[in-house]
Amino acid sequence: MIKITIVGSGAFGTAMGHSLAFNDNNEITLLSIDVEEVEEINRNHTNKRYFPNRSINDKVIATLNLGCLSTADIIMVCIPSKEVGGFINKNKEYFSDNVLVVNLAKGLSKSGEIITSFLQKELITNNIVTLKGPTFASELISGTPSLLTLGFEKDEHYEIINRVLQKTNINIDLTTDIVGVEYLSVLKNIYSIIIGYVDAKYNSSNTQFMIFTKAFKEISILLKELGGKEDTLLKSCGIGDLGLTSLNDLSRNRTLGLLIGKGFFNKESVNNSVVLEGVNSINYIANIINEEIINKLPLFMELRDYFTENNSNENININFKTLFNQTNITVLTYGTFDLLHYGHIEILKRSKALGTKLIVGVSSDDFNKGKGKESILPFVKRKELLESIDYVDVVIPEVNWEQKINDVQKYNVDIFVMGDDWKGKFDFLKKYCEVIYLPRTKSISTTKLKQILK
Repeated sequence: MIKITIVGSGAFGTAMGHSLAFNDNNEITLLSIDVEEVEEINRNHTNKRYFPNRSINDKVIATLNLGCLSTADIIMVCIPSKEVGGFINKNKEYFSDNVLVVNLAKGLSKSGEIITSFLQKELITNNIVTLKGPTFASELISGTPSLLTLGFEKDEHYEIINRVLQKTNINIDLTTDIVGVEYLSVLKNIYSIIIGYVDAKYNSSNTQFMIFTKAFKEISILLKELGGKEDTLLKSCGIGDLGLTSLNDLSRNRTLGLLIGKGFFNKESVNNSVVLEGVNSINYIANIINEEIINKLPLFMELRDYFTENNSNENININFKTLFNQTNITVLTYGTFDLLHYGHIEILKRSKALGTKLIVGVSSDDFNKGKGKESILPFVKRKELLESIDYVDVVIPEVNWEQKINDVQKYNVDIFVMGDDWKGKFDFLKKYCEVIYLPRTKSISTTKLKQILK
């Protein structure tokens, strides 16, 4: 028997408990703070506050007793994200060292962290997974087949969750990208607001999916900048949850967008919990992402500007003509690219995301010698490796420091990109194109790899 404690007896916690109880090997306990709710669930097997016309599996037990945390094999955190910090700080002593913690809360902690990072830090454990996807509680409790993404790191955690979900209506797809799953639960809420706004304003399927397509693209850029993996966007927690949240009127964030689009939203309502969570998420993302990247995200900028405190605009202003700029944008970057590693791949991926064509200048062997450097791999091999990467369109040799202006003009470069350890060094190119310095990937460098090889 697997003992599962679900923290929170709200709509989703109740629906999860009900579904999981159909597996006879699961023992389900709902931890609540509401005396009357506990009595109702245990006596009548209902939770009419959330599901007035449904009964709950009679194997689900509700309690006020925090002791159910100490005896649990699995603890599922299913309370609003803003409440997670307070709950954990008050009750972390009840969490055993071996318990598996499953985060179902969508959003950021009060400090702006993703919930899994907060849990890992506060509970001092790596026994944490995340479970999120396109699932409304009202349909989950009705027994309709549903899909969630399990973000995990250890195989044993997947095996436990897989056993727990047997004989239930819950299906899973898988990723080891816990960070990506967590951030996607924030990003889909942000973009659901603007898709709701467009639907209310234009009532057009053409326009709806135009904005949905752009939102999907912007989310992919933000996800990479936040440390998530591109493929995670194709999971149920990505495109699935974006579709459910942005296109279905049961979604609170879409409803907020609809209210703005219909002119029924009062900016004085910014203290409303849904509005406040959305605004805080927008501000947090805007503060941690490079402003030069933000400037490439017109939908995100419109939302940020709309919710700015001193903004008096009653509408979100979308310029459809400039939204999809079909001009070919050429991006140029330089480097030695010796012992190609994931830090190189990250900067190439992020550089390509800024335009439509990426040109990479690679230091020649003679140029390296002139700089007092010696590459492990010769120029020909480094060039060959770069040409095999999908993000790279053209590879050119870098033979001297002075060629950059000539290359920018020769290849009609729109954006010049370098790592932020070169910040300010190439500002002279701003006369000819836009210059962006991207943050380097931490904890990896060619120099470190060479030291290890020695």
